[in-house]
Amino acid sequence: MTTDALSLDLAAYLDTVTAPFPEDSAARIRADLTGHVLDATAPGEPDAASIRAALVALGPADEVRAALEAQFFTRADVAWLERDQRVRRLLTERTRGPGPVWTAVLRVGVIVGVLTWLACGWPGLPALFGPRAFTWAVPALLALELTLLEIGQRVVQRRSVRSAAVLRRVFETLVAPLGVAVNLLVFVPGVIAEPVLLAAALGGALLGAYLKRPREALILAGKAWRGAR
Repeated sequence: MTTDALSLDLAAYLDTVTAPFPEDSAARIRADLTGHVLDATAPGEPDAASIRAALVALGPADEVRAALEAQFFTRADVAWLERDQRVRRLLTERTRGPGPVWTAVLRVGVIVGVLTWLACGWPGLPALFGPRAFTWAVPALLALELTLLEIGQRVVQRRSVRSAAVLRRVFETLVAPLGVAVNLLVFVPGVIAEPVLLAAALGGALLGAYLKRPREALILAGKAWRGAR
C-alpha cells in the first residue's frame, strides 16, 4: 500500500522529513517511518485519524528531520564531499568488511619480520643491507605503526560507504606524518643525532599534511565517526 493511499498527512510528513536526503537514504527513512506509523495504529485497515495520531506521537516533521540529519548524510553533504576528487573515488569503490583478526596479526607479523631483517637483521640473521646491529626498538616501532594502521582500517571498514570514504580520507592524511616519523627512526636512525634534520623532515611532513588536508572530509569527520549513512 502506498503512502498516498494511506494518508495525505503521512505523505506530506514523509516529504518534509526526507527532503534534504539522497534518494537511497530517503527511501530507507520512508520505509522505516511508514513501518513505525503503521505499527502504532490499531490493528486492521488504518484510517486517517489513527495515522494522524501516530504522526503526532512521532513528533514534528522538522524535529524528526533534524534528528535524522545527524544519522544520514544530506544531499548538500554529499555534494560538498564530492568536491574532493579522492573522496569521490572512494564513494564509488566497493568496501570489504574486516577479515578475521588472525589474518591481520599474521600480516603484521610477516611485514614486521621482513622489514626488520632489511633494516637491522635478527639475532643470528644479519641485515640484508648494511652492518647495522639488531635492536628490539626496530620491530617494536614497526609493529606499533602497522597495528595502528590495521586498527584504523578495521574501524573504517565497519562504517557505511559514505562514512568509510570520509574516514579513509582523513586517516590517509593523518597517518602520513606518523609514517615519516617512524620510518626515519627505523631506517635512518642517525637522524636522531641531527635534530635540525629530524625537525625539518617532520615539519615538512606536517606541512604537507596541512596543505593537502581534506577540508571537505574534515568538516564531516565527526558525523562519519558516529556512523552516519
